[in-house]
Formats: sequence, C-alpha cells, structure tokens
Amino acid sequence: MAQIHDEKETAALRFFENVVDDSYTTFNYVKEWKKELGRKALGYFPVYFPEEIAHALNMIPVNLLGASGRLPLDIATAHTQSFVCSITKSVFQLASQNLLEHFEALIFSNICDVARNLSGIMKRNFKGKYHIDYIHYPINNTSKSAVNYLEEEYRRVVEGLEAVTKVNLDDDRLREAVQLYNRKRRLLNRLLEIRHESPWLLPYHEYYMAVRAAQFMPVELFLESGERFIQAVLARGLRPADRVRVMVFGDFCEQPPIMFMKTIEDAGCYIVWDEALVGARWIGDVSPDSSSPLRALAEAYVKNPTPLTVRYHPSVDKHKHMLGMIKRTRAEGVIFITPKFCEPALYDYIIYKHILDREGIPYLHLEYEESTSSFEHVRTMVETFAESIMFD
Repeated sequence: MAQIHDEKETAALRFFENVVDDSYTTFNYVKEWKKELGRKALGYFPVYFPEEIAHALNMIPVNLLGASGRLPLDIATAHTQSFVCSITKSVFQLASQNLLEHFEALIFSNICDVARNLSGIMKRNFKGKYHIDYIHYPINNTSKSAVNYLEEEYRRVVEGLEAVTKVNLDDDRLREAVQLYNRKRRLLNRLLEIRHESPWLLPYHEYYMAVRAAQFMPVELFLESGERFIQAVLARGLRPADRVRVMVFGDFCEQPPIMFMKTIEDAGCYIVWDEALVGARWIGDVSPDSSSPLRALAEAYVKNPTPLTVRYHPSVDKHKHMLGMIKRTRAEGVIFITPKFCEPALYDYIIYKHILDREGIPYLHLEYEESTSSFEHVRTMVETFAESIMFD
C-alpha cells in the first residue's frame, strides 16, 4: 500500500512541477488543454480574478505570475519606470516576445498603481493582439452601493469576453463553475491546513508546486490530481523535526524564487502559513444557490471579512487577524518578505509590525525580486532569527 501511495505522490508532484516549469515562458500545456477541451485561454494579472466567469464562458483562466527571472527584461525596461516591481516588467516582456500567443484575453485590475498603469501600457502596445480589459474593484467596500457596482463591473467584463468566446454567459453554467471553484478553494485550504497542522509531511516547495500549478490547470484536472496528492501526503510516515514555526507575509502577488522559500525552511523553520497565491483561496465559498450567481461573486468579494492586502476595507481589523492566525497556527514568529518596490506589501508590514511590537512577537523583514539568485544572506538572517527564538 505504501508503494502505491509513493507512486501516486511522485506522479502527481512531477506533474505539478512540469506544469509550473512550463508556466514561466512557454505555456505549452495551455495550448494542449485548449485544443483538447475546445476552450480559449484568459490570462489574468494577480491577485484576484473571479475564475468562475472565465470557466462559464468556456475559457481556461491562468494566473500570469511572470517569468521568474527566466527572461531578460530589456524591452519591458524601455517601456516602464525603473522603480516598478519585477512581475510587471516580466509580464510585459512575455507579451513583447510573443510568449502569450496562446491567450485570447488578458485581464488586469486596480490592485495597485503599477498594475493599473500596466493595463494601459499593454493596451497601447498590444491593441488588437489580445482582448485586454480591466476590473476596477470597489474602493469603499463598506458602501451600500459596492456590491451593485462590482456586479456591473463583472457584467461589463462578461460582455467583452462573450465577444471573444462567442459564448453567452448562462446562470446555470456559472453556478456549476462556482461549485467547481468552491471545491478547488477547499482543496487549496486543505493543503494549507496540512502545512500548519503537520508541516513535516509536506515540505514547502512541494506545497508550493501544487498551489502554483493550480493557477494554470483546468479546474477539473487540478481537482483530480490535487485530491490524489493530498491522500498520498497524508499517508507519509514522517516525523517532525526541531524547527521554529513561522508565518510568512508579503508574497501575495510577485512570487519569490522557490529557492528563497526553501532556504527559509532549510535555515530552521516550518512555514506553517503564507500568503503565496492567496487570491486563489481568499474569496472562500461562494453561494451556488443564489438567483444571480454573478451577484453572489460580487458579494463574496465585498463582504469577505478576511483581510487582503490589495483590498481596502476599513471594518476589517488586521491586528485581530494577525493575532488570530498566530494562535491558530501556533506560530512562534513572523517573516515578512516584500517584493522590491511593492507599496501594498510595505503598507501591510507597517500595520502588522505595530501589533507584533506591542505583543512582543518576533519578526523578520526580507526583500526580494523574482530574479533573486543568491540566498546566502537569507540563510544567515533566518538562521539567526530561528536561533533567537529557540534559545530565548
């Protein structure tokens, strides 16, 4: 039985790794899935996009996470400011080198000023090459009009995508999509639960490969592969090591190199919770029984009580959230990893730093770019941080 689990585990993990490797620059899997399933492809810039809409319109939603240091950014550098984040340049470079040719539509949103501007730059340079649209999520999420506003934004985006796919949005198809993506979010949350319940069973780099692959795969395929992977992981007969339990904040949009995160664990930590690709699971369960599933998606965004760095919601208490997560995960410290030039991540760092200082909870701040390739300073700083907690 153990051997069967090992085979399932190895096959699933290898598949996830292949999908992730392909997602940096080639997107050949997307090309194959489009042909096999008879769908079109939609690429969206992080952090959150209602993937259910794309699925219901017969599209494969794909999270555009940049080339992670695998491309020179010469063309992008000539079109953008020097002080913008790496993922912005990286996505523009992918389009400039025609590496997004398998996508019919690209979607951006107002998660920050840089992402907002990227939408305009893409339209100016690639008009006619892709259908390019923009979602302006509500700024005042406590307003009584916020849900109505976002529902109308979604309807406007749907109309544009209907012209691309030649498929009209049907409420029943959207409800089916909501049910599928509710299952996906539960599966992603189950993987995260394993990380904070038994992190020794699932090394961070394996967890990350599964979660990142989920951002590129057709949802049905991920559900099948992900469920098999979880069963195999839970069957592992591994014992915990003597490591410090830490939470990681800041990697919600631009992704750090996987070796960056692996170095954190190798330096004596268990990452029991982190914000990597949080948009895929953050929205939680969406009601599939609503008379208007599109409105249900808008309500799920506006009324979600969980903080999201790129969504301002004055009624959400981030201090309470931080302390609650520390208690839930039994974390002994917090590591902030912020992408270079990422203002939303730095704003959150200041908010969370205040409560950690007040409560005497140890924390560490590190900076990265997607092309970071040297990790010795990371190892040194994290080892010192972990030892200070262990021997305090």
